[in-house]
Amino acid sequence: MNIAGVSKAMAIVLLVIGLIIGVAVGYVVAGLTAAPTQATAVAPALKGEVAVGALLPLTGVLSSYGENDKAALELAEKEINDWLKARGEEWYIKLYVEDTATDPKTALDKLMTLHGKGIKFIIGPMSSAEVSEIKSYADTNKILVISQSSTSPALAIEGDWVYRYITTDLIQGPAAARVAYDQGVRYLVQVWRGDTWGDGLARATREAFLNILKKTGEAGDVIEGVRYDPAAKEFSAEVAKLSSLITDLAGKYGKDKIGIDAVGFEEMVAFIAAAKAYPILSEVKWVGSDGTAGVSGLVKERELAEFCIKVQFLSPIGTPGVSPHTEKVKKYVRDKLGRDPEPYAYNSYDALWTIALAIDLVDKYDSEAVKAILPEVVKRYIGASGSFELDKAGDRAYADYELWIPWTTDTGYDWKIAGVWRGATDKIEWADWWLAAVK
Repeated sequence: MNIAGVSKAMAIVLLVIGLIIGVAVGYVVAGLTAAPTQATAVAPALKGEVAVGALLPLTGVLSSYGENDKAALELAEKEINDWLKARGEEWYIKLYVEDTATDPKTALDKLMTLHGKGIKFIIGPMSSAEVSEIKSYADTNKILVISQSSTSPALAIEGDWVYRYITTDLIQGPAAARVAYDQGVRYLVQVWRGDTWGDGLARATREAFLNILKKTGEAGDVIEGVRYDPAAKEFSAEVAKLSSLITDLAGKYGKDKIGIDAVGFEEMVAFIAAAKAYPILSEVKWVGSDGTAGVSGLVKERELAEFCIKVQFLSPIGTPGVSPHTEKVKKYVRDKLGRDPEPYAYNSYDALWTIALAIDLVDKYDSEAVKAILPEVVKRYIGASGSFELDKAGDRAYADYELWIPWTTDTGYDWKIAGVWRGATDKIEWADWWLAAVK
């Protein structure tokens, strides 16, 4: 497709040059089309509104993430449309956002609503339980879904209509296991959200922790603690059971060797609030997950934040790659919401950009054509989450994990990065401030 005598291939070259001098918007793509031939004016196939849906948890137990990701998508939408306008294109991206309330059934209902409007491209939903619920409908109707944060290994299915711009919990599990082990834990008690995501991550962490023990030849174990209802709002019974388990284990092995693996979403705020009533639960180490990293409820109240600091509640979450656009998205979200986004917001930003680039390259609103070319677009793309590739199942192929923890600030408490787990080496690079704090 040529616009005003400039081919798509040439526009991409000019975009790369623009990035070098600092005037282009947030991505690089190269090598997807042949070199330009003689310029000719061709009528554009795309005109007017090009709709993309977003299924975000603006309420429910992932609402903090949903708000962050909505802001990141708004920035991407504006940048894309500015870029298209500057190129003289006659089409523009229109984002349609629906609130899933972090509920699988609601997510399916909202997907059907968006599909009823003719929308064939969806960003989100965020939880694996939601993705599992909508997957059959998306596959049947050839709706291309890109989840920024669904990590369940059970959803890594080659050839389906779900792409995921995040690694699966087969990688996050070893990160959490390494955190617990390096903190001195040898007996790990698991507490987890009883859904597709929670079951998968708990299993991956358990297997990784047992594998570490096998390699080192040390005594230890992973104990099935509490699998709780994802709809639960109150956790007095679950916390009482956990306290009893920890008390028994501490009596046998010592508190310094006992840890709690807490796999949940924002309901962990209520869980930890209940745990404060049992002193033994504040005397062992805790490790969280990507579902708790950055949760605002854990840094709003002094008692909850101090509990997290005392138990060294480190939550692994996939780290964005190195990119000049990461800080731009971070600043936009911070200015809009007053907080730094979780890394999945960068994936959302990249999802909209890569969809737009693929649509631009195929020059039609065709989910099959976009699905076919998207992995190649991603391979040549550098966005807010850095550069990455998709594996055979359409999931992000590799990642390291930042370790987030609530910590004190000049004005109260906020989340801070204590270190990074490197997947290639299974080692943690601790931040200097953290090493000094835990001496």
